[in-house]
Amino acid sequence: MENRFAVILLFALLSTGFAQFGNDPQILQIEPSASVDQVVPGIDFQISVVVHIQKGYHINSHTPAADFFIPTRLEFKPQSEVEILPVRYPEHKLVKFSFSEEKLAVYEETITIAAGIRVASRFVPDSLRIEGKLEYQGCDDKTCFAPSSVAFTLMLPIADDQTPGEDPGLSGLHNSGELPDTDSVLTANERRAQDILSRGLPYAVMAFFLIGLGLNLTPCVYPIIPLTVSYFAGQKSTNRFSSFLNALFYLFGIALSFSLLGLLSALAGKQWGFLFTSPWFVVAIALIILSMAASLFGVFEVSAPSWLLSRVGGTKGGTLGALFMGLTVGVVIAPCAAGMIIGLVGLVAKMGLVAQGTLLFFVMGIGLGLPYLILGTFSGLLSKLPQSGMWMIWVRKLFAFVLIGVAIYFLLPQLERVADSFAFATGFLALFSGLLLGFLDRQPGYTRGFKIGKAVFGLLLMVYGLFAVGQAIEKKAQVAPTQSAIAWNVGSIGSIESALVAGKPTFIDFYADWCAPCKELDQKTFADSAVVRLARQITMIKVDCTRSTEESERLMKQFQVSGMPTLVFIDREGNELTELREIGFIPPAAMAEKFTRLLTEQ
Repeated sequence: MENRFAVILLFALLSTGFAQFGNDPQILQIEPSASVDQVVPGIDFQISVVVHIQKGYHINSHTPAADFFIPTRLEFKPQSEVEILPVRYPEHKLVKFSFSEEKLAVYEETITIAAGIRVASRFVPDSLRIEGKLEYQGCDDKTCFAPSSVAFTLMLPIADDQTPGEDPGLSGLHNSGELPDTDSVLTANERRAQDILSRGLPYAVMAFFLIGLGLNLTPCVYPIIPLTVSYFAGQKSTNRFSSFLNALFYLFGIALSFSLLGLLSALAGKQWGFLFTSPWFVVAIALIILSMAASLFGVFEVSAPSWLLSRVGGTKGGTLGALFMGLTVGVVIAPCAAGMIIGLVGLVAKMGLVAQGTLLFFVMGIGLGLPYLILGTFSGLLSKLPQSGMWMIWVRKLFAFVLIGVAIYFLLPQLERVADSFAFATGFLALFSGLLLGFLDRQPGYTRGFKIGKAVFGLLLMVYGLFAVGQAIEKKAQVAPTQSAIAWNVGSIGSIESALVAGKPTFIDFYADWCAPCKELDQKTFADSAVVRLARQITMIKVDCTRSTEESERLMKQFQVSGMPTLVFIDREGNELTELREIGFIPPAAMAEKFTRLLTEQ
């Protein structure tokens, strides 16, 4: 191997030296362009340089196979109030040439190199002059020429019809179908969402409606089916139109809560599924589900709050009750969503597409709730079936037990992660008992004094429950760390900087002890033999985000982490391969494929 390296080095030096005395052919041409016709101070845009390389020639990659090869670089002339964001180079080709026994990393034919440009909002000139040059070394199959460069200049006017900070996303989406470019790190899901949005608003509306409809196939949405049937079966609908109207408001409630949760998650910069990684949120969801189960057992009737009904003159059921019920179940459904929804949340957060995001979240909620419109319409007519009374009561109780099972499904993973599972379980029991006995149970016959007494008793139980659950979550676990076949490095600013300096492929896992997908990754993906074998060639780092610290917050901000787990892949040059980034669990085969790509990236 050392002999091969010496031969390549000698040939490259000799060929470069000979080329300095010969003619350097013009082997390429460039076409620079901007993603905007006018620059709006405070709004990023993109410069793209299309490089046309003559047939029979090539230039070295930005990350060539050996240090003595001259890399291709796109450079910009610095100027005040203008920031050049990291340059993005295309993937290279590995090609075998006659002067080398090893394949070399090169660019051939036509490639595009791009960089984001950030102009300060206080930029005052009436035009922006972008000057740059492409540095490269050209070669053919036998000879490499002297390093060369080609310069370019772009003049762009400063827009005078927009104020700094205005979001060009609305006009861009409607007029040109193009989204404003961003240099923020985009995950694979966010890129897919961006691709849909770039095709225009009508296409995006239809696509996200179908995505919402497809979400009904996810297991965590299934419990809403018996809940919907039992709720509408208990309503007093006189005809099909009345049942349809109630179901329509139920659908609207689901879509409204769906869109509001998505928008709030995006504006807060947190991924939608991030909610379920918090044990407190899981406790709240489990309480809602068990309360619904108690309602099916006949303890109380689900309806809109009495204070709201008295103001609008509504009844316990009807359209307003259906709307309130839809809002409630929407809160349960929404955090189950993943994939494209997570992509849309991230895209809205990073690009500020608030108007489009709100619309598409709502459309997705309509798609998700459409089956319940049909289900609610016909479930409302069940009460008209002959002798429907007793068997319907039995069915409601059956559905109640299904909901209890769902609540247990959500709570069991938390019992495995908290420091004191007994305190967590008894605390949750106290919370539910206090809520049920003190406030939800409204059976007839209770005196005023007894109602006050049971409310005080319920409140005390809930206070104890909050204290016990909080202690179980916050108390430091006195257990040995889980053994792993992978040699993990403790994630810190220093350890990550050391890994990048070492020039070795690096993988960073942002995790938390209360994160269910994180545990699944450890138990399934990081225990897989193929993944473990590949991991031995990579610097493996875990960043613990269980509790917020100054260092973890800084790392999360630096790597734009908005959900757990976030998986970051960094090549030998210290550049993140953003197309590999993932949020959430991925199976062993997918992880092995990503590790392989990371190791082969030059």
